[in-house]
Amino acid sequence: MKTDPPRFHDLSQEEQDWLDAYVNGTIEAPAFAALQDRMMERPALRAVMRRYLALDHHLQSDCAADDLAARPWLTADEPDNITTFPQQRRIRSLLPLAAAAGLAFLLGLAFMQWRGTPNGGEGIATVRDKEPSAEGFAVVKRLFDPEWAGPGTRHREGDTLGKESFRLQSGTAEIQFFSGATMTVQGPAEIHLRSAWEATCTDGIVRMQVPPAARGFRLLAPGSEIIDLGTEFGLEVRDGKGHVEVFEGEIALRHQKEVERLVKKGAAWGLPVEGSATPAAFGNVTFPDLGQLDSRAIAQNRDDFDRWQAHRDRLAADPRLIAYYTFDRDEPGALIPNLTLPRDTELDGAAVLADPVDGRWPGLKSALEFHRPGSRVRVNLPGEFSAFTFACWVRIDSLDRWYNALFMGDGYETGEPHWQIRDDGAMMLSVMVDDTKPNPGAPNDAGFHRVYYSPPMWDRSMSGRWLHLASVFDPANRAVSHYVNGERIHRQEIEDRFLIETLRIGNAEIGNWGQPFREDPTFAIRNLNGRMDELAIFKTALGDQEIARLFEQSRAGHQ
Repeated sequence: MKTDPPRFHDLSQEEQDWLDAYVNGTIEAPAFAALQDRMMERPALRAVMRRYLALDHHLQSDCAADDLAARPWLTADEPDNITTFPQQRRIRSLLPLAAAAGLAFLLGLAFMQWRGTPNGGEGIATVRDKEPSAEGFAVVKRLFDPEWAGPGTRHREGDTLGKESFRLQSGTAEIQFFSGATMTVQGPAEIHLRSAWEATCTDGIVRMQVPPAARGFRLLAPGSEIIDLGTEFGLEVRDGKGHVEVFEGEIALRHQKEVERLVKKGAAWGLPVEGSATPAAFGNVTFPDLGQLDSRAIAQNRDDFDRWQAHRDRLAADPRLIAYYTFDRDEPGALIPNLTLPRDTELDGAAVLADPVDGRWPGLKSALEFHRPGSRVRVNLPGEFSAFTFACWVRIDSLDRWYNALFMGDGYETGEPHWQIRDDGAMMLSVMVDDTKPNPGAPNDAGFHRVYYSPPMWDRSMSGRWLHLASVFDPANRAVSHYVNGERIHRQEIEDRFLIETLRIGNAEIGNWGQPFREDPTFAIRNLNGRMDELAIFKTALGDQEIARLFEQSRAGHQ
């Protein structure tokens, strides 16, 4: 028996209020977040909202412009914290009635892009303004003692590579292409990356591992083309002359205008600048030994970890520290120790739904993952301070919410900090100046404060990569600064009206902001979708050189 479609009065009172507020343009951020979550769970709510938006559009399109006075929700008195789709930014609606109605309907449709299931049923509501994208087709997998060939050529492990030149003065690098092929480069070398399936070696020594899924990968040399047929081979190019050896499988080799030839395991060919390719002695070139590289990687990882442990012990004794957490736990449920000396267990953190996972040294050190909305570490850090420096190692998996917490004071009261990342990749640091005064330009927002933003420093191509982030609040020098991997990326003046010199923390959260002291169970979703490996909070403002040194002493390998 066919059932009637769900109607507006079938919804709960709460859901009805949300829909009314959305269509009227008065929905606030917490309600909007709750509406999104409920829509993901309830097909009936999605169906009603589609019809409700369409009906509202038709009704409003028939209204005359002189009816505006009878519709107070479209006047200039609208509050500043109204949320609109799809960019989820606060705007003031000053549009004429017809434009406002059309905008609401179109923005609603942008949010309500429904993907049909194979049987014609409803899919999941998704924001489809523009499909997310990233650039690149290879990644720097490992580095061993790299020296770079010039300015602007430096790379770190985890860097995404696109259509570019890779120049290595000395040392060894592993590049993994998205096709599945892996190139080991020994310097001095110059490689030009063309695509996930093609590269050119103009100078240097490379060793290629090409699995069956990447069969057909093309490696070019001056006057020569090598098409891999699912194998492992090496190529040396010096002064325009090439030498190729096949270690496993076979390759298709074409030199100058000669006919393509198959070269099998154990064979080697010389590739002169002019003239024909000629058979050569196998083993005349020393190519990178992959087994030795694996052993070097293990030893390097252990050496780096030992270096970090020495740094950890020195840092814990720094009298400028408020708190220092490294997130190592002997067993689930144990407290997160604040390592600051002398030890005070009252400053330890309590992990809630934050899971121990591999940190920057897998198998040697753990981190905490905050991927669930309720994930957090609760801390209480009493006292008054004259400045703040926050520094942490994080691995961001995605920025899929408006604000992504790093360290947040609970109540955001006078003197308390909020340190987080916006969904566009910008770092945010703010300290409440006066929680009893309204915030200029946003009277319905929290009290009188100023948010200091960095330029966007993260995009989707950096997902899963470890970063050292730092932000400094320096009232004495009237400045706020942001750092990534030891380098300052932004500095902004603290205006006199936003100056506050007595700072505090009290109850706070690492990796989230849930305001658990309230009786209302509703909370904004701000958990960090990723991992945190280390967090240091100082009661003084560290300078550029100190931040750079902190990064260098705590980094793993060539991060």
